[in-house]
Amino acid sequence: VVSRYTVQLVPQVKGPITKIHAQANQPMKKDQDLLFEIQKDVYENTFHEVSESLDAAKKNAEQLGAGIVAAAAAVKRSEAAKSAAKTELEIAVASQEEFAGAVSELKLQQLKQQFAASEAGVDQANATLLQAEIAQQAAESTARSLKAQLDNAKFNLDQCTVYAPADGFVTYWTVREGTMVVPMPFTQVGTFVDTSQVELIANFPQNVLKNVKPGDSAELAFKTRPGEVFTATVDTIVQATGEGQMSVSGTLPSAGSLSSEGYLIVKFAIEDEETAKQLAIGTAGTAVIYTDTGKPFHVISKVVVRMNAWMYYLNPF
Repeated sequence: VVSRYTVQLVPQVKGPITKIHAQANQPMKKDQDLLFEIQKDVYENTFHEVSESLDAAKKNAEQLGAGIVAAAAAVKRSEAAKSAAKTELEIAVASQEEFAGAVSELKLQQLKQQFAASEAGVDQANATLLQAEIAQQAAESTARSLKAQLDNAKFNLDQCTVYAPADGFVTYWTVREGTMVVPMPFTQVGTFVDTSQVELIANFPQNVLKNVKPGDSAELAFKTRPGEVFTATVDTIVQATGEGQMSVSGTLPSAGSLSSEGYLIVKFAIEDEETAKQLAIGTAGTAVIYTDTGKPFHVISKVVVRMNAWMYYLNPF
């Protein structure tokens, strides 16, 4: 059987569909061809609103940065004033000690008060600088938050225009223009078939796969291509089957319910890639594998696969 991956089309944002571009079963290119569009007015308004807020936050941060420069300059001025007051006080104290009465007691007290005031001025200037730095950090944090909000708004706006997720086609639309869609996994708007990769698989009884290994040659016949036989190679033997899978639960498995048909899946790589791309999903057929053992019997398999290929003209089953 020919299988392909399918993508359930679920929008990332909610809103009414304004335009459906993709026609069912028409080939499309990944990230190039439009699938559908969702009304984007609300998302555009949100984007512009957050963009304006971000610009204002950036300007506020710049203004606070200028305030930091001014506060730093004020700190330098206050430190210079403190240094001058300290020097003047030290000179007065030295003069008083050397020449009693050289400086009046009142003048000495004034110089001490002036020095204390200059110290307080330095503390105040440093506090103002710290406040300015904290305010700028808060403004920058607000700007970063708004930048994240703007990125989200831009993402939501972009999601209003939905492109093909891969090379392939839409095989089934469940909506029409004007339908309200929501971003929930069980509300898909359509099914997209990925044609970028095709899986050619067949089931075989487990015992006959004993000598099969990757790289063994094979021949395939498809019901949609009667009379033709295609060469291929074994890609993988899938060593797992859903019949052996158990779900985690608090209930013990019933022994009577355990069973298996005894089949495993083999995946093939067909040599004619163009043919593989043209095969419809669900195409059925016949597959034979030629191993290194039992080579004298290969001719029987070759006859059988060719007989089946020709019988597909008459017997569709």
